Amino acid sequence: MSNKAQYSRYMQAEGIEGSNKASSYIRALELLGPILARTRTHRNCADLFAVESPGRIAELYELVLDQQRKGKEGMFGGEEPSSYWRNRFYSAALKSYQEFLILAPYKQKLWELARKGGDPVYLAQRLNKQEIGKVERLLVDRGVDFASREGKDIIRTAKARVGQEFFRELILDEYRVQCCVSGLNIPEVLRASHIVGWAEDEGNRLNPANGLCLSATYDAAFDRHLISFDEDYRLIFSPILAEFYGNQAFQAQFKAFEG
Repeated sequence: MSNKAQYSRYMQAEGIEGSNKASSYIRALELLGPILARTRTHRNCADLFAVESPGRIAELYELVLDQQRKGKEGMFGGEEPSSYWRNRFYSAALKSYQEFLILAPYKQKLWELARKGGDPVYLAQRLNKQEIGKVERLLVDRGVDFASREGKDIIRTAKARVGQEFFRELILDEYRVQCCVSGLNIPEVLRASHIVGWAEDEGNRLNPANGLCLSATYDAAFDRHLISFDEDYRLIFSPILAEFYGNQAFQAQFKAFEG
């Protein structure tokens, strides 16, 4: 999968689905590359998605930030659409892409461990112990100390975001991209549901045995305790749903999968 495709998935995993932020940042990087490539020292930056060094992106970020401040007197003077440099979308997109490049190897390490298999609980422990390499780069230009509470919160949030994305991919892979209730196999509507919630048990957050692949409807019902599963993963209904038993849609979409 290309860096561009991976970055797009990373942006969607930030919890901004339904917004145009991901597409705007991707477009900003597509427009920015050729502009940078016109300069003598950045001719190899025509395709920014081919740049894989967080350090290199950091250098470009400083340059672009400075040029945006100069307004029409800088390298972006006369460039259209002007909103990308006026609103500092170019620098924001570079900062976001740099973060992706820092976190991508961490996610790759998680997958390397997961592919080795083994006891799910032990695997979860090993996954939780993984650290982000060059993590200090996440704090560059933010004026935040690595050891401060704010610095630790930023790193913790980034690690959790990648962990949630990884867990979803892991569960969809375990269930062969199918809802375990209905068999629906449309990835865009499938969710990785935690049996024990993410916030309730930190040690089991990445445990593949603590996940179910459910389509959005069943995920919502499971999250609200309207449905559950026994030890053999058979579907069980909450008594609250009894009033809907006579409903034809309920019969087709829920009752048909009971037990």
